[in-house]
Amino acid sequence: LAGKIDGADFVTYCLLGDGEMQEGQVWEAVMAAGHYKLNKLVAIVDDNKYQIDGATADVMNIEPVDEKFKSFGWHVIKCKGHEISEVIKALDACDSVKDKPIAIIADTIKGKGVSFMEGTEKWHGKAPNEEELAKALKELE
Repeated sequence: LAGKIDGADFVTYCLLGDGEMQEGQVWEAVMAAGHYKLNKLVAIVDDNKYQIDGATADVMNIEPVDEKFKSFGWHVIKCKGHEISEVIKALDACDSVKDKPIAIIADTIKGKGVSFMEGTEKWHGKAPNEEELAKALKELE
């Protein structure tokens, strides 16, 4: 908001997790950004459907997150978060949006590429042991 008032030319990028989206201050900021038409603001949401306590749908469902952003006056772009070309395309598309903040909803898979980590909250706040690390690194090669 200060940047807009000052006529600044920079863009602010904000990275959000889907579990974080359950917090009230996030939605207060989303509402304020839409109200003030903060067109130099891009929120990128890592929508992997898990948080430390389990599936976001079970802990506190936030779906449909894209429609919630739209209802607060945001332009929404959805992409596959593991496809770098889609992420770049989404970021490039931001240049054409001039009158509102932008939310990029990146559909991702928690632990993508590591068989024993993929699609589970178990590894959210836990480091792998040496054997698990070796296996993970081999799978990611």
